[in-house]
Amino acid sequence: MSVTPRRGSPVRLGPPGSYVMFMLIAGLCWLPLRLWDERDGSALVAVVRAGLGGVIWGFLFLFILGRWGEPRTPAEAERNAGWRLTMAALRRGEPPTDEADLAAVTDNLPAVRRGVLLGAVGGTVLLGVLIVIALHVGWTGSAIGFGVVLVAVLAQAARTRHRERRLRARLASVQGG
Repeated sequence: MSVTPRRGSPVRLGPPGSYVMFMLIAGLCWLPLRLWDERDGSALVAVVRAGLGGVIWGFLFLFILGRWGEPRTPAEAERNAGWRLTMAALRRGEPPTDEADLAAVTDNLPAVRRGVLLGAVGGTVLLGVLIVIALHVGWTGSAIGFGVVLVAVLAQAARTRHRERRLRARLASVQGG
């Protein structure tokens, strides 16, 4: 299988874990700016505005880090190729036939599970808190937006978890376990 080398995300987590992590980082980066901007206003409004920035910039960070740049080392290129094989195997629902590819997929499945767990739990906590704060300060539109993102994150987590279980079952039958 020919795989074009590209940088790939520095974070190896299954969907939606990477997005939730980048969303949290982006929100925390926006928070001091929003607090400074709201120095005469409400700190809760600043938190909601930082959360909005986190939702948007988290997606952009995920997209940018995953698309541009060349791998710096052959080992990084190999890890990226293994990760792309794992994501392809999840989408197809079938393990690869090559032994090296099979080993790479098997090695990456725990990271997929961690991503599902982080995405579901972290997304629920983070977005749930933002929904409550947005409703408290009267930003109903933002609360609805956070709710839509939460539903999307939970749907992606459920979908990825289902695919991961299906792939593990097929791997067990291929490996004779």
